[in-house]
Amino acid sequence: MTDPSASLSFFARFWLAWLCFWRCLVSREFAQAVLPTSRAYDAGQLKELPSGDTAAPPPVKTPTVQA
Repeated sequence: MTDPSASLSFFARFWLAWLCFWRCLVSREFAQAVLPTSRAYDAGQLKELPSGDTAAPPPVKTPTVQA
């Protein structure tokens, strides 16, 4: 994995933006995962997000049925 503190070149950022743009248009799940991070960035709270946060709700546990 690459060093997260390393800056991305212009073309790397352009390619990432292009991929994210189309993926947000095509995939509802991807857009829902990106939205909370985007809002945190706009509010200046990006560093407050936990590392590896997918912003997806935790899985719902289904109750077991006992006979």
